[in-house]
Amino acid sequence: MIDPKEDDLSYFADWYLNSGDIKRLYTPFKNPLLFIEGVSGVVLYRRDNFQVELFICEPNTVIPEHTHPDVDSYELFLYGMKFTHGGETVISDEQAQEEIEGMPAYAYQTIRVRPNDPHGGTASKNGGAFISIQKWLNGVEPTHVSSNWNGDTMGDNHKEQTGL
Repeated sequence: MIDPKEDDLSYFADWYLNSGDIKRLYTPFKNPLLFIEGVSGVVLYRRDNFQVELFICEPNTVIPEHTHPDVDSYELFLYGMKFTHGGETVISDEQAQEEIEGMPAYAYQTIRVRPNDPHGGTASKNGGAFISIQKWLNGVEPTHVSSNWNGDTMGDNHKEQTGL
């Protein structure tokens, strides 16, 4: 569970997930959508340096381990994803399903990914989806986490987007 007293990102994540208020969907007009290398994303909420993105991955999409030097985040499992953190599997599709059955939506599995924490994922044969709840750091304006990226890219289009 996310402890809202830990820091301001944790407070924001708790507020966003537990408010139950439809006003928490606030898709901005600037850069709301992302389509790259089998991943589609939509910004659900952006205010100041806080942002929430929903990602939907095509079947078997691999997101190689990488870091985001200017982003502190919680990654929230929704469906069909295996997440890695520091090279270790921390959430698998099967594990998350066992832990969330009969629990409210805000109890879905989450992992904290601090700036420069290596992490990645793989979508199942049926695809996958997750939400990223972010605090952007160092005066960097929020866009998409796929552009604030260090590590192997997902392909040529992603490489062009990141400038790597």
